[in-house]
Amino acid sequence: MARRNITRIPFSRGDGYAVTGNLVAGEEVVRAMATTFEASEGEPLPERLVRALEAGQAVGGDKRGKQSAAVTTVKDQPYPYIDLRVDEHPDPVVELRRIYEVVKVQMLPFIEALPTRRNPKGDFGEEIRGALIPE
Repeated sequence: MARRNITRIPFSRGDGYAVTGNLVAGEEVVRAMATTFEASEGEPLPERLVRALEAGQAVGGDKRGKQSAAVTTVKDQPYPYIDLRVDEHPDPVVELRRIYEVVKVQMLPFIEALPTRRNPKGDFGEEIRGALIPE
């Protein structure tokens, strides 16, 4: 019977997270992502995920080269909290960071104010209303 050549997929896990990659440049990519994710404890989840992607890219990223990057998170609602994707870009992780920085300033206050199951009216205070409805 011939032996199959089974490639081990790099994998790391910790308290509340797992990192894996079947097309990453090597195990060091997964380790860098896990280490960075753990080191950013206390930061918002989308920030931690972008940092992990940056760390993985810095040590080799995808063995096929740079092509796309994405971050999607949810909270306690049926819609995504953050849903960002960059495709067919020469430096997608850098572009994802740029977009995320814009979203943090321009969109997250609005997203935080949206109606929720616990607060069906939302929380559109004067600051949010002023940003949405120019005077």
